[in-house]
Amino acid sequence: MFLDTAFYFLYRLINPFFQLLRGEGPLAVWKADGFAGFLFWYKVVSGSVIILLVCGLVYVAYRMILLGGEIKEKELVARQEDTETSGLSSGAVRWSHITEKLQSESEADWKVAIIEADAILEDIVSTMNVAGASLGDKLKNIEKSDFLTLESAWEAHKVRNRIAHDVDGVPLSRREAVRILGLYENVLREFKYI
Repeated sequence: MFLDTAFYFLYRLINPFFQLLRGEGPLAVWKADGFAGFLFWYKVVSGSVIILLVCGLVYVAYRMILLGGEIKEKELVARQEDTETSGLSSGAVRWSHITEKLQSESEADWKVAIIEADAILEDIVSTMNVAGASLGDKLKNIEKSDFLTLESAWEAHKVRNRIAHDVDGVPLSRREAVRILGLYENVLREFKYI
């Protein structure tokens, strides 16, 4: 009795799939007339979507080719600039960027040039392994015999501090900026940075 009931329920579960395979019963939708119309519109819509996707891929490929050309052009310009400055050391290139700021009419550019020159001075002093928390502390601990342009470095660094902290708010003239950068230049030449 139990086996008969189990086989009956198993038959009720599997029978719709067999009917589907034979093309009979309520699940045999491919034999219905409405399904043919649905299949036609499904093909039209999916074909349109595929055409749109292919067009999109072609457009993306075209834009990538254009972008690749622009990148190559920028790389070529960068290489040309590198070959123009390749005769200079990296320090000389950095220094030339600083001195270019003096050509500006802006006092702010002159101040930035002095601050950047002081950063180079700090890099040089840091390589000397001198004790001190700040550049001023390190300059105090350097022997004059190890640093021939120490006075120039001190004078330039004091002006940089005045600019950075804007203690007295005194404007900086181009003449003064040129003089201060000249002091930094003396220090950089001593250490063969430029």
